[in-house]
Amino acid sequence: MSENCSHDCSSCSENCSSRDKKSFLKKPHELSDIKKVIAVVSGKGGVGKSLVTSLLATTLRRRDCAVGILDADITGPSI
Repeated sequence: MSENCSHDCSSCSENCSSRDKKSFLKKPHELSDIKKVIAVVSGKGGVGKSLVTSLLATTLRRRDCAVGILDADITGPSI
């Protein structure tokens, strides 16, 4: 880590030894069959997140993928 480190790795171009890009990934449970997680997010409402999510889930299901949807909007879930 350089002596001028601001601890904001997103705007830093240094190649620090303390930087670990995989540190935000959590290992799945050993019995889990989940292969991918796709997040559809936006800070604004009414932009089509639910539509995109439902169309994506329908398309994946038609391709014989197992699909689950979690609507994490605590103020007004729509799916």
